[in-house]
Amino acid sequence: MQLYNLWRNLAISLLCVGIVMGGSHMLPYYMAPALSLFLCGVLYTMIWNNSVSDNNNCMVVVETMFYSLICYTFVSILLVVIQSLDLYYFPNEIIFFNDPYLPSLILLPTALLVSLYAIVFKKSMPAYKNFKAQYGGVKERGYFGMVSIRETDIQLKNMACLFAVLSAIVWYYYLYEYVSINQNARDWYIFLWIVIIAVMLDEIYFIIRYYNLYLDLVEHNEIITPEELRDVTARTYLRFYVICGEYVYMNRNSVDRLNHKEGVIDTPFITKRTVNGIPTSEVKTIVERMTGKKDGELRFFFGRHLSGIDKHSLLRYFYFLDGDISDYSDMGEEGEWVQFDEIKQIYNTKPFDMATNAVNDLSRLSTIILTERMFDEEGFRKNRIKSYKGNLTLADVRKSKLDLQDDKWIQIADFNSDIKFYKLKKFLREASGKKSHSSYHK
Repeated sequence: MQLYNLWRNLAISLLCVGIVMGGSHMLPYYMAPALSLFLCGVLYTMIWNNSVSDNNNCMVVVETMFYSLICYTFVSILLVVIQSLDLYYFPNEIIFFNDPYLPSLILLPTALLVSLYAIVFKKSMPAYKNFKAQYGGVKERGYFGMVSIRETDIQLKNMACLFAVLSAIVWYYYLYEYVSINQNARDWYIFLWIVIIAVMLDEIYFIIRYYNLYLDLVEHNEIITPEELRDVTARTYLRFYVICGEYVYMNRNSVDRLNHKEGVIDTPFITKRTVNGIPTSEVKTIVERMTGKKDGELRFFFGRHLSGIDKHSLLRYFYFLDGDISDYSDMGEEGEWVQFDEIKQIYNTKPFDMATNAVNDLSRLSTIILTERMFDEEGFRKNRIKSYKGNLTLADVRKSKLDLQDDKWIQIADFNSDIKFYKLKKFLREASGKKSHSSYHK
């Protein structure tokens, strides 16, 4: 189903291009902007329904096409307005009040530019940010998380290449071969049918691609059926970060379970239980038994369901020990006390030397604590000095009363007063019904 949803999002997005081309040819030409706006509404509904449902789908490709159609509509109307004001006269074929109107001359280059923007600035797009906030980082979602982000990149690059080739074909033909006096069958083949045929062939290519990927997953026993999903045994995975002062107990030769990489830095205190949820008292007993230390302070960090399976969850905890690291030479697991400053340096310079979960956890921790320190709940800076970033220490973590499970401060980190025209954008977001920072809680 996840592979199907990947294909479906791309197929519907590309189908919109064909509908705009064909619909503008069959309907009265002045209806072209209305048709594209209708399709914008369809795509927006898809994005909205996905955001309020539990579907584990990234809608970046759909949002890219949504922006493409919005830009196409705006440009089409702008050209008409400019010509109506006698500011400039454009060729009849790109003015939708004329017959024939050739939308491919505007839509294809516009879609190309938006696709290139999505490739470069994908992480800043609302669909990507909302998806990450709802389901966690790409690698947090396991193997399919990495497959989905890889395929999203491939789809965006495919769209850019497709629109680049089609734009070159239609504009070359329009400039060097097209005769505006009389439209013939070859003209409509270039401006309409070649686009529709290319879109259909592209969709067929991705059907074959994802079917082969499905067969490969089946061969390696990496597919779970809905029936198996309902019968899957509940499991709760626990990760403990054992802290003493400004040191964290880490193993420099761990195995990254998400990408099977050896020799990475990670906490050695990882375990699992075949139950759905564990009481805090039992969690405390588990970490005491693993470390051999019973005088520590247990603090919940945050938790997530794994790969969309409600019965599988990964919970993170801090376990704070008092005193000096010399008092804790034997911790029951292979590892050593590592200064937090060294971990931060590795995180900033060589993140691939750390386990994926460790990188994601540190990223979340620093983002929440430092964002709360710099901004208020409305997204405005507490300190007017924009160069001020702050420094995270483990003492800050222990003293913090923030709910690290809450995604509010992550939302503020992505959208705050450092952004240009923040007040206007914030007003538009709230006017459109999106939650404000102060009311957002995961």
